[in-house]
Amino acid sequence: MGLHLYTRSWEGPLQGRTGQAWQESRALLDDAGACGAAIARHQAGNPLPAFARERPDVAGLAAKLRLAEGKAHVVVVGNGGSIRNVWALYRALAEGKAPRQLHLLDGTDPSGLFGELLSGKGRFSPSNTLVVPVSKSGNTENVVQESEILLERGYPMIAVISSGKSKLAALVEGKGLDRFPHPDEVGGRYTAGQNNALLPLALVEGRDANARRLDAAFAAAHARMAPSVPAARNVAKALALELWRAELAGYGELFLPIYCKALGGLGELIVQLVHESYCKEGKGHTVVYAEAPESQHHTNQRYFGGRANMAGLTIRVGGFETDPPIKEGVSSGDFLDLEHAGVVAEAERRGNPHMVLTLDALTPEDVAGATALWQWAAVYGGVLRGVNPFDQPAVEGSKQTTIEMFERFGPPIRKQLARFKDEAAVRLET
Repeated sequence: MGLHLYTRSWEGPLQGRTGQAWQESRALLDDAGACGAAIARHQAGNPLPAFARERPDVAGLAAKLRLAEGKAHVVVVGNGGSIRNVWALYRALAEGKAPRQLHLLDGTDPSGLFGELLSGKGRFSPSNTLVVPVSKSGNTENVVQESEILLERGYPMIAVISSGKSKLAALVEGKGLDRFPHPDEVGGRYTAGQNNALLPLALVEGRDANARRLDAAFAAAHARMAPSVPAARNVAKALALELWRAELAGYGELFLPIYCKALGGLGELIVQLVHESYCKEGKGHTVVYAEAPESQHHTNQRYFGGRANMAGLTIRVGGFETDPPIKEGVSSGDFLDLEHAGVVAEAERRGNPHMVLTLDALTPEDVAGATALWQWAAVYGGVLRGVNPFDQPAVEGSKQTTIEMFERFGPPIRKQLARFKDEAAVRLET
């Protein structure tokens, strides 16, 4: 099993377009000391990111499996990395196979999951649903509010939060709830191999076998993608360098069609890892993730016919556990590959830079490897652009504004909220 990064269709269109900056970038990542020092500036002097040093408490999560016994649903309450990582693992390894379903509660939309949980008329009830709030800070306002309301409605709960005081920690302590540790030093988007992703996955599956395999696989992948491993043998450095080369050549958008529905969660996680980690100071890629081959019927037009600032990277799986035939000698997976090959051929014909990432199979090892690849590519992407890949300063302002408005909610705030309708420039009566 393994990962394979194909760049032949990428290199030609970019040849000779990046100059000295590209050579200096390669030299930086191949200098283990300089590369490690660039990371260490944002990791309290440690050349290894916290996500590559911390390990999950697999024995501890096994002891929590009893909480999901008799349940049909596990609802993870959170935002960003608190939900995107477990969703990537669940979609790839457990959806449709596990004895329970995983659901993500990421907001208070009355027409969505939150409304259904509170209605008492849908799929969910306190007797068949376990709720798992996840928050590193413990102060994400919607997570706190949603958790408190669901607790009042009688839903059983185990919270994954970091140490220290917070609103969610106070709720957990006050109500005597079960809790599990979120690693203090690991940012949410980098936590695929940590407690907050592996605990909900194990609860859904009712066992810890995949959690243990994932833990071992992440550790192995991190060792192979660390700063000490040169780019020629380090797939994460190679990917980060190629993405940076495309950006230097004027390709600021990345089309990311994924030819495997089970990897849809990984696609959403890649968007977060890239956007939050190195889209700073006017640099970075806009990632356009799409399910494929459906994307061929809409976004191919943008890719091939729109502005010439979009590079492409497809993700595919080499073989499927079940692969029924389409006709004699051609399986479902074969036909999917034919559709993918058509897109790559068109990219080559038109001169669009295009890479292909292949996972041999949907195993814990390959899924962990692919996830770790994008974690490290995001870190090296920050190093190459001279930005901090571990913070997210442009995310915080809107969150703080929401908290301030919530705390002084009343007629003046209602008026502010109504302006988007009341002060509309154009209307259509229906």
